[in-house]
Formats: sequence, C-alpha cells, structure tokens
Amino acid sequence: MADAFSLVEVVAAIGILAVTLVAVLGLMMATVRSGGEVADADAVARLAENIQGELDRLQASLGLAGLAGLVSPGSGGRAFCLVATRNGARVRCSDPADPAADRALDDPTLPGIANRDRYFLIEVSQSPGFEFAHSSGFLAFSVRITWPYHLPVGPPAPDAAGRAVDAVREVPWNERDLAIVNLALRP
Repeated sequence: MADAFSLVEVVAAIGILAVTLVAVLGLMMATVRSGGEVADADAVARLAENIQGELDRLQASLGLAGLAGLVSPGSGGRAFCLVATRNGARVRCSDPADPAADRALDDPTLPGIANRDRYFLIEVSQSPGFEFAHSSGFLAFSVRITWPYHLPVGPPAPDAAGRAVDAVREVPWNERDLAIVNLALRP
C-alpha cells in the first residue's frame, strides 16, 4: 500500500499540472503577441524612409507644386493615401485609378501592392501651418500610419473576368495601432 498513489494524490497532481500548463501557455501567447508588436514597430521605423522615397518619386514625376496639389492641407480635405506591406519594404499609392496600385508584388511589369498585402494605411496631408507656397521652397507633411489595414480572409478567387480578387477584411479604425511621422521635401 505504501507504493501506490491514492486517488486524491492523482487528482491533485493532475490539477497542479493543468494549472501549470495554462500558465505556461498564457506566457507563450503573450510573448508571441509582443513579438508581433515589436516586428510592427520595427516596420513603422523603416516605413518613414520608404514613405519619403515614394514621395520623392512622386515629386520627380509631378514636381513639388504638383505634389502639393495632390496632398491636401491638414486642416481639412481628404488625405492622400499610400499603402505598405507588412515588412514596410514597399510603399505605393493606393489610388484605384493607378493601374499598378492593385498589381501583385510578384508582377514583373510594375509591382504594386495587392489588397491582401496592404498592412499599413498611410494618410499624408500637408502639415498645418506649413502649407505649400512657392516662396517657402519646401513641402512639409504630417503622416498618419495605421495598422493592420487589411487582413486576408482566404485565398484569392477569380472574378467574372477571370482575374484573381483578394478576399480581405478591412480592420475597423478602433482596432488599429497608430503612429504619426513628420516629413519634408525640398525641390
């Protein structure tokens, strides 16, 4: 009888094991979640440089005054929108009229950012109090970055024309993280 465990001891051991496993799993989930948040924060830090590069590209094609006309003053109007991939490496205009806006990342012609890869929404407006004037010689931007913007909800499916359409869910504003960055362009 000394070598056997009683039912009470077995139930107590299983209970202690269950509580320990739940605690360990809870810690692992918190670690995974915070790891994702750190990766997103790193991407946002890299994103500022890539946003600057996309604005430089637009300035080269439109000129500083043309870009100023495209980006509304921060005090009112609709912000000029860009989107970026989750790693922050690619930033593109989200204009639906732009034929490259919805091309897949692996498109060899002119890669865009497909809906399923649009993780960051970037809203660019002219900084209040620093609206563009030809005499100033610079254009100041206030950039609002929110994420996650789109999350895939399944594999792409063909539409009526046979083109692959992404099944995505737009994340509501109240469930997104936010960062604000200030940038400037000179001619």
